[in-house]
Amino acid sequence: MLTQKKDTPYIAVFKTNAGEEFIGKVIDETMMAYTVKSPLCMVGTEQGLRFAPFLMMADPERSINVPKPIITAVPAGQLESQYEQAISPIALSTRM
Repeated sequence: MLTQKKDTPYIAVFKTNAGEEFIGKVIDETMMAYTVKSPLCMVGTEQGLRFAPFLMMADPERSINVPKPIITAVPAGQLESQYEQAISPIALSTRM
């Protein structure tokens, strides 16, 4: 199936063949792979679900290559905004 390539950058949800899910910002896409910056996964903590680095030992400033084919999806609106807050160097206040 041929699909039209999206304009980069965009945020996508990925599911690996092992069943792991993560969210990241796609900064480049080729026929063979996605280049993803700031990949995060959800982990359960005492405070509830939180974002954590998808690759714990990888340099968080560098992008990763995710080979195709892989399952991708558009994130839910609330998840996308929470992801953007998590990777933003600017802390936004929610109080007015």
